[in-house]
Amino acid sequence: MACEFSADGKYFAQISLEGKLKIWNTLSNSFEQEFTPNFHLASPCTCLHFIHSDTTSKLGSPRKKKRKNFQNGSSIYIALGTASGRLLIYSLTKGDLDHMIDSMTSQSINCLSTNNDEYIYSGIDSSIFVWNLHKRNINSKWVAGNEKINGILVIPDSQKLLTASKNIKLWDIHSKEVLKVYTGHSSQVNLLHYIKPKDSAADAYVMSGSKGDRLLNCWNLNENVDGKNAVASFLMEDIVNNLSIYISNDGSTHMAATVRSGVVHVYQHTLNGKCSKPLKPKTTIQVVSDSREDVISPIHITAAVYRDTQTLCIGYGSAVVQTFENITISNYQKLQCLLREDLHKLRISKENQVSKVHTPIVGNDVHYLTSQTSSVTTKRKNDGQQEVPMERRLENLMANELDSNSKVPKADNIAQLLVQGLHSKDKNILKTVLLKKDELLIKNTIRRLPITVIVPLFEELTKLIQGKTLSRKIGLMWLKNILLIHSGLLLSNPDLPKLFGEALGSIEAGIALQTPRSKLMGRLELLVSQISQVSAQEPQNNNEALLIFNDKVSSDSDNDVMEFEVHSNSENDWEEASSSDGENNENEKVDGSDNENEGDSDEPMFS
Repeated sequence: MACEFSADGKYFAQISLEGKLKIWNTLSNSFEQEFTPNFHLASPCTCLHFIHSDTTSKLGSPRKKKRKNFQNGSSIYIALGTASGRLLIYSLTKGDLDHMIDSMTSQSINCLSTNNDEYIYSGIDSSIFVWNLHKRNINSKWVAGNEKINGILVIPDSQKLLTASKNIKLWDIHSKEVLKVYTGHSSQVNLLHYIKPKDSAADAYVMSGSKGDRLLNCWNLNENVDGKNAVASFLMEDIVNNLSIYISNDGSTHMAATVRSGVVHVYQHTLNGKCSKPLKPKTTIQVVSDSREDVISPIHITAAVYRDTQTLCIGYGSAVVQTFENITISNYQKLQCLLREDLHKLRISKENQVSKVHTPIVGNDVHYLTSQTSSVTTKRKNDGQQEVPMERRLENLMANELDSNSKVPKADNIAQLLVQGLHSKDKNILKTVLLKKDELLIKNTIRRLPITVIVPLFEELTKLIQGKTLSRKIGLMWLKNILLIHSGLLLSNPDLPKLFGEALGSIEAGIALQTPRSKLMGRLELLVSQISQVSAQEPQNNNEALLIFNDKVSSDSDNDVMEFEVHSNSENDWEEASSSDGENNENEKVDGSDNENEGDSDEPMFS
């Protein structure tokens, strides 16, 4: 997290992990402001730097020529560098963003430095950008080398500039030429701090710290002094996060280095020559709390700044709760342990303080008077038995019904969940859905998937079969059913060779023995599945007539014969039709015999 104190030590600014800018007042030990950029998720803030000046640019558009660019009075601004190459200028007076300048590079701003209120120098990748705050544009830029710039520092009262990657370079701002190169550190340098001596004739120095080692190196800025070796080195047990330097009247340098482990190392040294050995701290300051009797937990120190030679302001706590306290360094012991209360516990106790509002105690025998009637409504006395609320009764009733129906319905497909996982690219959802071993569930899911998600699903399964044995087996099961069900859709895809290339390569690499018999079986299974699907979709149309009626009329015979031909697909229908025909024929014969007997009564019935 990037953090910095103002030049006078009154304000402390920090960029939290959520991308929010938080500002505290160290004198009153109070939280002042919080600012969240609109694009903090897509383009979070990477660095910050305080801008102090007695004349600062006035708000408003620079296009209007009549509007003045400056106003009298002292103001404090904070310059914020973002990951997308935008420079944000935040005003503490307004409590809001003043203006924004875009570098049009879409590259991250790694570090910031300024010498006055007009120009800000920053490192973007391996280039140096100079921002004009008055005109709100980029004044100039140049490439500083092949390495990424992680630290930048403008030397006050000069036209020189320091940039740091692994080594440190001294630049002339006007000519944009390198004046001197310092050895630097074994890893990327991310901290540069200028040391201004009290004597104007004495040499100036710069302190440097890196991301990978536990040393602070001091370098002489005199161009005539060799820059291969550091003047002095300061040793500590962890990486430095924050540094504060104070020069006393006698010329000695007091330095407080806050390290990643959450302690502060205090050094005292007079810079008048080279030191052969690394210097160790005079004292180490640590803050702890006794929240439990048997355990003493440390409290993390975020940063520290000097008030004077013997007074040091430290800020400790977390990103949510931060406390600033001035401590006096009178005697340089090896370790100074400060016992303080747990900030989170203290915050909870303040929230749970006893309220001054007293609620009257109401007994069970109280009487209530209503305005509508003069009668007295008496509150029902409690007989000592606690009644079960209606909500609890309903819950018990529903629980009993669920117990009676012990069988829980199960879904036969998970298509909706799979579609949601493919659209959102959620790895947890995709892992839950795709690692299913039930082949029937897999088939039902694939049948109910929309066509638009088949290709994304195929790509996810191609990644799945590249894993271990279990994921590979399940992925091949999914791929097999996709090919059997949606082979027509995949064949119509113009990117079929590209889509199948990686999957086929993974399958052939995983199967050491792949015989022609297995290939033939796979092709036959695909062909049979397609034939079964087509036959299941085609309706069975029978073009034969169900009933044929033939009317045969003869002029010579007295009897009319009607023939019916009934066609049916079942044997029972044939039997019913034949039985009905037999009955009709018998009836016709009986009726014919009766008619003959009635017509010729003299002839006998039987011959």
